[in-house]
Parts: sequence; C-alpha cells; structure tokens
Amino acid sequence: MKTFFRLLLLALLPLHAFAQVDTTAILHPAEDFVTVSVCVASPGEETSSSLGHACLRLQCPSADLDYVYSYEAEDPTEDMFRFFTGKLKMLVLAVPTKMYVDHYAPEGRGVEEYILNLPVRVKQRLWQQMDKRLMHTPVPYDYMNRGCAVSVLQWLEEAIGKDSIEYAPWPEKYNGSRADMAFDSITNEWSRLFLSTIVAGEVHKLNIANTHKAILPTELIEVLQGAKAFGKPILTEENHQSLLAARRSPQHAKVTPVMVAFVILLISLLNLLLHNVWLRLAVLVPCLLIGTFVLCLVLFSALPCTQWSVLVVPFCPLPFIFWKWRRWWTLPFALVCVVWIVGILLYPHRLADGTHLVLAAVMALCNIEIYLSLYKRKQI
Repeated sequence: MKTFFRLLLLALLPLHAFAQVDTTAILHPAEDFVTVSVCVASPGEETSSSLGHACLRLQCPSADLDYVYSYEAEDPTEDMFRFFTGKLKMLVLAVPTKMYVDHYAPEGRGVEEYILNLPVRVKQRLWQQMDKRLMHTPVPYDYMNRGCAVSVLQWLEEAIGKDSIEYAPWPEKYNGSRADMAFDSITNEWSRLFLSTIVAGEVHKLNIANTHKAILPTELIEVLQGAKAFGKPILTEENHQSLLAARRSPQHAKVTPVMVAFVILLISLLNLLLHNVWLRLAVLVPCLLIGTFVLCLVLFSALPCTQWSVLVVPFCPLPFIFWKWRRWWTLPFALVCVVWIVGILLYPHRLADGTHLVLAAVMALCNIEIYLSLYKRKQI
C-alpha cells in the first residue's frame, strides 16, 4: 500500500476547508449532491505496491470538493526496523484526487474509476462517516485486516447496512485463505518469495467472513459487480472509466529466486567433495541470514501474520547457536529438512514454492557436509 504521509502537510489545508464546508446540501439531500466511486491503481514494481491499491472517492461539485479516502501507512522504506518490528502506524487520510492520480503517473501505473450506484441517503451517511474517520488516531500497521480493499468494502457495508446489501454467490477461491488468494496475484517472484516467507500464522484462517478475504483491489471490484444494494446493482460496467492510462506493467525479474537458490545448491554440492571453509560460508551465510530474519519475525515482531509457520522449519538458525555440539545435531537437523521436503511434496503448502524446497535441500546438504568434515577429522 503506497503511502501518502509525505503529502499529508499539503493535504491538511484543503481538508480543513472540507471539514468546515457548509453542510446544508449534506443534511438536506434534495438532489444527488455527491458521487461515490472506487478508484483502483494498477500494481507497481515494489513489494509494497505489488497488489495495486484501492480507495474510495467522494466528489461534491457544488462545494468544489474531490477527495480519495484510504488507510495509509508510514513509508516502510524509510524505517525498515520499525516496519519489521510492527511499530509502524496507519490512519485514514483524504487526499485530493488530482494529487492521488499524479502520484502514480511517474511510475507508469494506471488508475481506473468505478462509479457506484447508491441511494442519496447512503452517500450522505458515507460522507459523514468518512469525515469522522479522518479524526481517528493512528493505529498499528495491519496490511491484512486494514488493507485497502478490505477497508473500502467495510466502509460501504457500514454505510449501506449489512441487511440491505446482497452479494452474488462467492467463487470457489473464497473457500481458501487470504494468503491463497493473494499468492497467484503477485507477479514479481522476489516479492512473492518475500511475502510468502514472512506471512504466516493467522493469515491462513478460513473461518472469517468472505468480505474480509477480498484483499485485492481486483477482487473488490468483482465483489461489487455482483452485489446489490436495496435490490439494485451497486456497480455496472458502463460506470467504469480510466483516470490515468497505464504506461507499463510490472517487470519480471531476469534473475529469479529459484535461480539464486540453485546456485547456492550447486555450491553446497561442490563443497561435499571439497570441504572448503569458504564454500561452506557461501552456503551457510545466506541460509542463516534468511533463517535469523524469519525467526526474529516469529519471536519478536508485532507485524501481523508473522506467527509460527511450517515454512520456518528448514530456516531455523537455532541449532547453529550450539556450534560446539554440532556433531550431535547436524544429522538430525538434516533429516528434519529432508522430512520437511518430502512432506511439502506429498502435502503441498500453498505458500511453499520451488525456492523454499531448494533452500531446504541446501540446509540438509550443508548439515551433512559439516558432519562429514567432522568425521574426516576423526572428531566423531
């Protein structure tokens, strides 16, 4: 989710005018005084924008107001430590639509708008509710439960009323978890490896409302296209228009994670023959860095969805803390990695791809090599 905190100071002045505007038209909606729509930005090349972005747009031509609303977070790239420890904050912001669209132009990303067919009283209620949300204090960053698409759908549900909204039959994919639904939508393989490795725990829960599983902007539009409010379609195809044409699509990495993992695997196989300390370090260091990173997320981070996962098993660096007693744990740990690989092959884990399997094989070979080197030196 792309941040607008840098634009906050610019946005405060017009928002003050927005809060102070004469609300006569709002309190007495004799005519269709406001247009409500959902704006969707296409995916970007960065991990934080790999799913695209959805927001709510409110326009009131008579008051010359035009803003988009969404949950926005502090920029994680400016303080990665706070991001990975779960200390970042997010809150609802309103940004002038032109500023929002112009923000995506340099990245070559497109912005599509879907105008919603809602009764005037619902749009009135939505306006008032969004105005109140701007006054809320920042909350912990939660990209799953307060994601852009999920939030927009919840806001619409609250304004319409759950008893007055009717959804089309949910597709089969909604029987899976949120992680299952998002996994195939990430085209960048590095972003997919990164997210699938750190996202675990509660993200796999299936017993949550289907409306909370629509975490992708594209899925939000699909849900709204099949939904009715007070018996009338909320979104029709003719109410779709482009605010900004996309100039390029996210690029696929030429060097993929699985290619890098295979290089490490080849080095580990070579080291079985040579028992070279530098080759061993070339294998151990990247695996230990990955393992330490994942383990820190599991044990110390408050970042959502980073609880224990079966994916952590082959990347656990804890045995290496007891390096002095490595002759006792190297073979058992190698066996655990092999069992893990067999288990994933027999009972596939949705978030485990070829890269995870290759890296697990590297860990197994590395431990076998350590054991053999000890045996060769007659320390076993």
